[in-house]
Amino acid sequence: MRGKRVVFFSTPAYGHLQAVYPVLARLVRAGVRVDWYCTEAYRELVTKTGAHFHPYCVDFSRYPLDRLTADFFSLYRGLLVLNRRCYLRYRREIRENTPDLLLYDSMCSFGKNLAKQFGLPSVCLCTTLAYNLPTLIFSNLFWPSLKLTVKHAPELLRLTLKEQCFRQREGLPGFSPLDLFVNRGDKTLVFSPPEFQPFAQSFPPSFDFVGTTIRDRIEADSSIENCDIYLSLGSIFAARTGELERILETPLFRGKKVIVSAGYAAADLQKRLGRERLTFVRRTNQLALLPKTGLFVNHGGLNSVYESLYFGVFQICIPQQEEQRLTARLVEKKKLGLCCQRPRGWSEAELRRAELKCRPRIERYRRILRSYDGTARALRCIQELLR
Repeated sequence: MRGKRVVFFSTPAYGHLQAVYPVLARLVRAGVRVDWYCTEAYRELVTKTGAHFHPYCVDFSRYPLDRLTADFFSLYRGLLVLNRRCYLRYRREIRENTPDLLLYDSMCSFGKNLAKQFGLPSVCLCTTLAYNLPTLIFSNLFWPSLKLTVKHAPELLRLTLKEQCFRQREGLPGFSPLDLFVNRGDKTLVFSPPEFQPFAQSFPPSFDFVGTTIRDRIEADSSIENCDIYLSLGSIFAARTGELERILETPLFRGKKVIVSAGYAAADLQKRLGRERLTFVRRTNQLALLPKTGLFVNHGGLNSVYESLYFGVFQICIPQQEEQRLTARLVEKKKLGLCCQRPRGWSEAELRRAELKCRPRIERYRRILRSYDGTARALRCIQELLR
């Protein structure tokens, strides 16, 4: 393994990076050189693994997260442009300094295209639920996607034809719209247990549902205090402080000791709204805080849902996007927590009854999540391809 070189094209978003960095750190410790492409905001996280940090030359600030993920049409349009630019920008680098293996996040279709162009073995790292036709058709994703397709049909056709022409000109495989979300490589590693993945049996053998990397990300922190409710609605909410304030005004949070992860808006919110039992933080050690939390209110992001289950914490999901709605609905369907558009006026007794009803299933999935060593399984798959 020593002397091998891997290139990793990552999606510069906290949730995507958190799920995979233990795997990259283990790869470095095994003697593999890892060249990791990301944005400056995550330089420290990358270098902490021992990987070589390379800043993206494409300006990702032109694709703000809240606009890019507003709906599937915005995401589709943004990813097409972004991936073409990245492919053209890094084509020469890969040709002149060819790695032994190319790793890429599932949203980086340019990584898959570069691997195909130069005949490189490739691994797709999927930090969301995996998507295929059954998942799309038999979930909440279908009708919103269909409505957007009808609404934007001429523009979607134009964008798709442009992408097909681009790939034909570059000698790349044909384009499928699902390529933008799960770009299956020689191996596709999904950081989710198959028990939580919809239609897991319908995916080809090249998909490996390795589980999570949570056990390798737990760090003790004696400064963390107990709280009644931990509220974390993702980085997008940093730009929606008004909505965050309205949520905090609901009866659910009254009289409770609450910690709110609010990103760069934390200082301003603490100044305006902070009181004795309400604390805003830019970021917290979520894995250290959850065992000391009575209730976790999150946005239905897969990392948050799994981390809540890993510690057996009852959760309420308030999804903001269709992908999060899929995860949040699975949480409710499997009786692992509640799903709603915004917190209702639940009484203490109602929440207690809901938690007691969910408790057996929470404990079952807690055991499932802890039975998978996602880091070790992912590492084995990558090492097999490197050999």
